[in-house]
Amino acid sequence: MITLQPITTKNLDAVWLMKADPNLVAPNNWSLAEAYAYWVEYGQKPIVYAICHNDAPIGFIAALYNPPAEFISSIDNGGKPFYFLWRNMIDEKHQNKGYGRAAMELLIAEAKAGKHGAASAFYTGTDPKSKVTPKFYGSFGFEYTGEIEVEDEESYEEIMRLAL
Repeated sequence: MITLQPITTKNLDAVWLMKADPNLVAPNNWSLAEAYAYWVEYGQKPIVYAICHNDAPIGFIAALYNPPAEFISSIDNGGKPFYFLWRNMIDEKHQNKGYGRAAMELLIAEAKAGKHGAASAFYTGTDPKSKVTPKFYGSFGFEYTGEIEVEDEESYEEIMRLAL
């Protein structure tokens, strides 16, 4: 059974050491540090979970509720609150078993229920070089918005949106 569990001192090491394709997702140690930095700098409490299979950490997922424009400037949700999926990874030893899909279903259910705040949409960004992520998020109903989030001179993400 897949569950989303808070990152604690009991599962931090396991989440920290997970690996996935670095061309598709940032390392978890960077993501956890980044979550803390955004929390401190913008006063936002990130939605950060260990993805667990039978209570054993096998992945990591992170989102923000209504992030400030400094975090993601390309999204125009008409001034309404939204969620932004910022990281989603399954450790390389556990991929292609449906765990990422199950975790995403749980996070979308939380967003629809307003667990972290009421919102009208859920956004994510996909690397245009990825052949996997656009299809994956599209299978949940995410659609391209035409918005682009430029990260630096060499990389950008295409924004996808799911109406809640």
